[in-house]
Amino acid sequence: MQQVKTRRKKMSVDRSYSPYEVIRAYHDRGMMKWGAFATGELTEAQNTFEKEKKEDKIIQTLPHHLVLHLLNQSFSNQVQIKVKYQSKDKLTEVYGFVSEFINNQVRIKSTDKIYLISIEQIINIS
Repeated sequence: MQQVKTRRKKMSVDRSYSPYEVIRAYHDRGMMKWGAFATGELTEAQNTFEKEKKEDKIIQTLPHHLVLHLLNQSFSNQVQIKVKYQSKDKLTEVYGFVSEFINNQVRIKSTDKIYLISIEQIINIS
């Protein structure tokens, strides 16, 4: 059985108009020339994404007196709130109603659970 070699037809651009030998002899590498550009663009996009993700994690901590005021308002008006608090090494969010103050803690009733959170751990309320 005889093997048939197929030759790829290379596309070329007629540059015979140019008076410069360098331009007439130029050989285009095709898609290879875009590899570095695409890789650089992808790396830049990933770095931007990571930077934005880190910036999203930065949350302004409310002053202690404002935390107490908002908790009191929620308790008085029975308005549901979202409390963000520091629990060990992670940030936790709880949605619910303030039901009781116990010493330096607040009890928040969620639809599925009751949370007892130290007021000192509360970072943000909305």
